[in-house]
Amino acid sequence: MSVLIRLSLATASILVIGASAHAADLPSKKAPAAPIPVQKISNWTGVYGGLNAGLGFGSFTKEGKDVYGNPTGGTLGVTGGYNYQMPSNWVAGIEADLSLGNIKGSNTGSSEARYLNTFRGRLGYAMNETMPYVTAGYAGATTHDSNGGSDVDNYHNGYTLGGGIETVVTGPWTAKAEALYIHLEDKDIPSGGGSSGADWGLVRVGLNYRF
Repeated sequence: MSVLIRLSLATASILVIGASAHAADLPSKKAPAAPIPVQKISNWTGVYGGLNAGLGFGSFTKEGKDVYGNPTGGTLGVTGGYNYQMPSNWVAGIEADLSLGNIKGSNTGSSEARYLNTFRGRLGYAMNETMPYVTAGYAGATTHDSNGGSDVDNYHNGYTLGGGIETVVTGPWTAKAEALYIHLEDKDIPSGGGSSGADWGLVRVGLNYRF
């Protein structure tokens, strides 16, 4: 199963879970709903920042498939962004993040993504304290590549797309879960080993504070 198919299934699962949770919050016809002691967000407009952690997996491209094997590993980073909620409850925003990582694959050589950054647009729909969204934009990563006794650090430009859901935890705090597909451009493998880019999936969670 390809990375894109697996990420599509993960994204769909996140959105279905969010929709189910929203439906569970609707009042029952059999009995009145009990008050929920959580401060609701009636407007998502504003600046926010927080932390994120994730798991990356996928494959390398071209000769990297044979030289580097299949990459897996974790990420941990910081996030910042801005949302603007329209009168129709659609929410448009921008988001950037920078993460440390150890998404690594090895065979005859090795490649490890040590830094990952994205700059994306987001489009969501506010259902009071829950917001499903889609996202797409720029992605970049710094890899440490080894082959044939030579080491080099490469910076790969690329793009990302995916989706997720964000919901209120309490007060200004929100939590999110998202799935991203990341494509990175090819760069030369050390010692004339050809070239390699990457097709990754990244599943992660985050905790944000709205200022």
